[in-house]
Amino acid sequence: MKSTEYQPLRGDVSARIRERIVDGTYPAGSRLVERTIAAELGVSRVPVREALHTLVRDGFAVERDTGGTAVRTYEPHEIDELFEVRAALEGVIVDHLTQATDELTPLRDNLEDVKRHLDAGDVDAAVAANAEFHAIMARIGHGPMVRGLLVDLDARMRWLLSQHSDPAAIHAEHRELVEAMESGDARRVHAVNRRHLATSRQAFDAEQPG
Repeated sequence: MKSTEYQPLRGDVSARIRERIVDGTYPAGSRLVERTIAAELGVSRVPVREALHTLVRDGFAVERDTGGTAVRTYEPHEIDELFEVRAALEGVIVDHLTQATDELTPLRDNLEDVKRHLDAGDVDAAVAANAEFHAIMARIGHGPMVRGLLVDLDARMRWLLSQHSDPAAIHAEHRELVEAMESGDARRVHAVNRRHLATSRQAFDAEQPG
């Protein structure tokens, strides 16, 4: 008799593992052990094995020389490239939002969410909400082509930005960016966004060991 028990799709498991990589549950460089992950997710090892192959292909994990799979680490020049690509694509987005300030409500809501978490002393929640800011910008800031280009980059950037240990500083920069967009001054907006990404890049370096 065929089992009616739900068997998760590979994509479901892959998404759940990827989210754990992005939120730091599985840190950069850590081993991704099939048996352990299967137990944590409550699934068999088969979908986990298939999901790990997908994550290797998508650039979130690597196959280890000694066998098995690990969370990918990024070389400094690769991180530089991610931030450069993000800055270029967000240039298109902030141009749109500077001319459509009536669409900024979701960003204002995000700022309030982060402030509430900071006031409550919930640093982890504040970091997570800060990391959503750029995803919201991508969602409201332009059409499907730009959003499509940002889909994969967004997860990688959320992972990088979630490494930042000073959510209050990031929140202040996000507020400054929204205020710049509200002003309608495109030159100011681009300057603030470039400075924000530059300080995020520097903060990421400062958080790394060694």
